[in-house]
Amino acid sequence: MKISNLRNFLILSSVFCLLSSVIFLPSVYSHGGGHGGGGDKLNDVESMVYIPEGEFLMGSNEDELMEIKKLYGKRGGIEGYLFEKEKPKRRVFVKSFYIDKYEVTNAQYKKFITATGYPAPSGWENGKYLPGKANNPVLYVSWHDAKAYAKWAGKRLPTEEEWEKAARGTDGRTYPWGNKYDPVLTSTAESVMENIEEGICNVTTGIPVGTAKGDVSPYGVHDMGGNVREWTDSSFIAGMEEKVVKGGSWVDLSPKARSASRDGVDPNGTSHIIGFRCVRDYEMTAANSVSDSVRKHS
Repeated sequence: MKISNLRNFLILSSVFCLLSSVIFLPSVYSHGGGHGGGGDKLNDVESMVYIPEGEFLMGSNEDELMEIKKLYGKRGGIEGYLFEKEKPKRRVFVKSFYIDKYEVTNAQYKKFITATGYPAPSGWENGKYLPGKANNPVLYVSWHDAKAYAKWAGKRLPTEEEWEKAARGTDGRTYPWGNKYDPVLTSTAESVMENIEEGICNVTTGIPVGTAKGDVSPYGVHDMGGNVREWTDSSFIAGMEEKVVKGGSWVDLSPKARSASRDGVDPNGTSHIIGFRCVRDYEMTAANSVSDSVRKHS
């Protein structure tokens, strides 16, 4: 299928898929359990992945971007995308930290709401997420909402540098899994098209975290290429209000699944394709572990 027709096909197919799932199909995923059972304030890092300190290759060079421009041109939602904001490709040093293995789920966010009385996302009904979506990434959360959750959980949002290193490792690879795009490995627009053609409907809310078994970074972090975009704590342009969101989503074409891809979004805005994950400083985690050990043996 031509790229110029892909978005129209996706929209029409998504509408059909949504209607059929509501009218004819039972929920595919169980409510509760799995990766959605967390969300308490954590004194450990069992649900997180350690990222060692050191340099990594961040951003894109002109040759890499030219290949994308030649392939997609001004079609498929790529028109107007600020490729220049990815340049240059450079070495960046990042301190050690821990990052959530998966995107924050509806079930985790629900625990935060229950504990604090914080308002529920606008996409929920009567303060509840949709049945069967406990393990799906929480959506319709602003940057401020994500910050509030992270603070409650004893964590914080990742910087753009931390997010990108966790996604691509140190070898400068294009995607979390390597240098070649494959829709089977992740959850982007091309993946959704293939699923629809196979009779599988995973549109409108993304898919449960960790479902795309091939979308795993060199460190073992899941869903950084697709499923939903993710908030970071970094400004898109220094001194401006917009915040960087990273990663692709189920409505984005493969260029957005690249680890270097970046967009600027109003921190007050919410979207059906933006979620988040959290990080924790290595030093803080180590200190907490020592304190826990002392308490256990005192």
